[in-house]
Amino acid sequence: MPHALAAARAHDRLYVQLQKLRDGNRFDEALALVEATIAAGDRSSQMANLLVDTLICAGRYLEALSVTYEPAPDDPDDAFHSLLVEINKAEAEYNLGRWDTADARLRLIDERSQRFPLTRASLLQQRAWIAAHQSRSADGLALTAQADASAVPRLFLSELHFTSALLLLALGQLDAASDAAAQGSALQLRASSGRNALFILARVAGARGEWAAAEALCRRAAEHSYRGQGGDGLLFWGDALARLQRGPEAREAWQLAIARDAQSESAQLAAARLLA
Repeated sequence: MPHALAAARAHDRLYVQLQKLRDGNRFDEALALVEATIAAGDRSSQMANLLVDTLICAGRYLEALSVTYEPAPDDPDDAFHSLLVEINKAEAEYNLGRWDTADARLRLIDERSQRFPLTRASLLQQRAWIAAHQSRSADGLALTAQADASAVPRLFLSELHFTSALLLLALGQLDAASDAAAQGSALQLRASSGRNALFILARVAGARGEWAAAEALCRRAAEHSYRGQGGDGLLFWGDALARLQRGPEAREAWQLAIARDAQSESAQLAAARLLA
């Protein structure tokens, strides 16, 4: 078997292992697995991307931004994975609340990302998510319309629909937002997507003024088997409880946002609410 093909199959097996560990909230084990592979000599952009992605799943955004690798000039595979590193690092940036910095990082690779269908679609989805949080929802929808869903692996397709749901929600198109969230939920393959769907549907219920339903959906999300990240959803859960005048429970939800997603902007906002 040619060396390149053997290496590709080894990386595929490693990714399957990592996904199982992350779905099971075994983030330390997943990180140890990636780090052991890198320590054994694989300092490729592909391994760097796996490390960045795993660190983000573990809520370790600052560490994700410090990941480096050894570039391989004139290697198309290296060019592809180095773009994914930057796209994922943008996610780390905005989870820290650095929305402008994340957007700037993506704009730097906008032209190069056009070379590969997946990086082009992924970049558009990330920029749309950022637009949703910068009160540029119409711009965000235009970006999602450009994204080729067929280029997105089935494993991540739910997130494209969740992004659309958030943008439609901001534009007051609640039925369309609910439909997009339901589509994302129906396509879920990762444990995190199942949990995220509940938080998105909770936001739709809140926008309708159905705060009891929103709180119930958030509670289901908080009790979901997947416990990684989720600070923004837990922050919203606390807000929903506060609207229902359930102050002690709201404080517990905000404390959970800090405990589960400590480095996130949402954790900072939760801490501010606890002090207020």
